[in-house]
Amino acid sequence: MATKGKDMAVWGLDSTRLKRRVLAMLRWLLDPVRRTPVVVTTALLTLLLTVLIVNLIQPVDAARAERSTDASASSTATVSARQFPKAHHHSKSASSSSSATKGQKKQQTKAKKADSASSSTQPVDWLKPSQQVDYPDPAAHPGLSLEVSLQDQRVYVRDGSQLLYTMYASTGMDDSTPRGSFRIQSERGDRFYNPREGMGARYYTSFLNHGVFLFHSVPTDSSGSYIKEEADLLGIRPSSHGCIRLTVPDSLWIMQSVPTGTPVLIK
Repeated sequence: MATKGKDMAVWGLDSTRLKRRVLAMLRWLLDPVRRTPVVVTTALLTLLLTVLIVNLIQPVDAARAERSTDASASSTATVSARQFPKAHHHSKSASSSSSATKGQKKQQTKAKKADSASSSTQPVDWLKPSQQVDYPDPAAHPGLSLEVSLQDQRVYVRDGSQLLYTMYASTGMDDSTPRGSFRIQSERGDRFYNPREGMGARYYTSFLNHGVFLFHSVPTDSSGSYIKEEADLLGIRPSSHGCIRLTVPDSLWIMQSVPTGTPVLIK
């Protein structure tokens, strides 16, 4: 029994020493933490968490950036194809003739503007030329022709396919103006009067049956005065008995300037 008690005492002493040594070791391990300020510890933990989060997110951002780059490249290629179509090169002959055609295009533009402006039903000023440009010079246009549009109620002065001038017109009621190809005839004059119709006109030029079908001004009465009610229909609807009515200056230009034999197309 004495020996056993002695062994216990020895064991208890050894246990106490062991505990002290363990506690001393723990104190030694924890002592640096205890001495480190809280701010530094917090910063280190925050840095560690940041590194972890960046490493997790970076692959996702890289994939998104790659997809965005591909889409942007595709869009740029599409826009480039739309903005820069294949160029068309003109020959030297077309370049050299561009200055010559500028005047023609300008004249055609003016003619089209006058034609579109006349699309309203307001009466035109039949005492003035149809356009505010000079009449073409027949000597400078060997291919001069007159084209009458029954639908448009217009007379188009052309040189081949080039439009030189556009005139307001009124053709025959009930489709009484003949259609077809004709030529300017020699019969022309300053005025006439038809008692059967009770009206006449100024500045007439024949294009069919030698004095029967004419280009002439808006109609006049027996005293030679213009009949305003008839003249106000110019360019709006057919109102003649088969002839082609024009403004006073337009009919004068045809009578004085358009050569005999000039082609006339009515359609």
